[in-house]
Amino acid sequence: MGYIQLNKNNLFHNLEHFSTLCGGTEKLCIALKDNAYGHGIDQIASLAQEYGIKHVFVRTLEEAQVAKQNNFETILVLYDMPMQKDDSFIIGVNSLRDIDQLPKGSKCELKIDSGMNRNGLVFDEIQQAVQKIKEKDIILHGAFTHFCCSEEQNNILNIQEEEFLRCVEELKKYIDYSFRIHCANSAGVLRVNMKKYDIARVGIGIYGYLDIKEEEQKLRPVLSLQAQKISTKSILKGDHVGYGSEAFIAPKDMTVSNYNIGYGDGLFRANSDKERKVANGLPILGRVSMDSFSLESTDEEVCVFDNVNHLSEVHNTITYEILTSLKANIKRVIV
Repeated sequence: MGYIQLNKNNLFHNLEHFSTLCGGTEKLCIALKDNAYGHGIDQIASLAQEYGIKHVFVRTLEEAQVAKQNNFETILVLYDMPMQKDDSFIIGVNSLRDIDQLPKGSKCELKIDSGMNRNGLVFDEIQQAVQKIKEKDIILHGAFTHFCCSEEQNNILNIQEEEFLRCVEELKKYIDYSFRIHCANSAGVLRVNMKKYDIARVGIGIYGYLDIKEEEQKLRPVLSLQAQKISTKSILKGDHVGYGSEAFIAPKDMTVSNYNIGYGDGLFRANSDKERKVANGLPILGRVSMDSFSLESTDEEVCVFDNVNHLSEVHNTITYEILTSLKANIKRVIV
């Protein structure tokens, strides 16, 4: 199997960029969810601690247990419910039902649905939520929301922010102690006044991508995917390579090598009429197989990609999907 390289300097460059935007490293809460967007939760958590990150968020309690090994001040669990109280974690509340399921005495943060219409409490549910929280001696650690289109140039973010702050003020009528508030994602930090907020939940940005091209140019991709040669052979003009008799037909006599990364590792198969190139510009010949792909090359090792924007365009998807599709069992090394 091939392997993944994680560039420490690039990660630290991106963290410094967002620390500046947010008003300090202490205001960064970084995404470790979904295996750190495919980068590897063990490795990124360790590097984040080394940099000085104090706050992280994860998807599950299993991920939270990994993050716990790095002594972060707070670990927010977005979508999982514990069976018993654990003061190491803050549990995200996505509905009134979640409060009913929380163990007595737990720490929670209320997600506010400010207009995304996905998860979270709406304004009219806040009083009932606080009543349930007090009945179960639950500690309200914070309130947060999520923007649906912070990269777009419209006023939807502003409307969501106004609704979120209205809900926060309603919460404060019933809670007599301070709690943190946060709303901004990677693009959101460019559009809200971070002085109003305690942290920003930064995800794709720290990994080097942002759907705002002029801002993305200031970032550096952290992950590169490497593949190693399995075999090399000479083929004749008219020969085909891999599955399908017409997926790739050699236009000339060629020397072709097969490399040990495939769709079983998370490299999308795609249609044969969509040209995909590896990092050095060579096109992948024919179809990606489950465990391998082919190139006109004799190199012992090739970089499949060090920037996923090309593949996201080829596959008509987003950078997130390309990155999070990389399997957790691929070896990851820090360089």
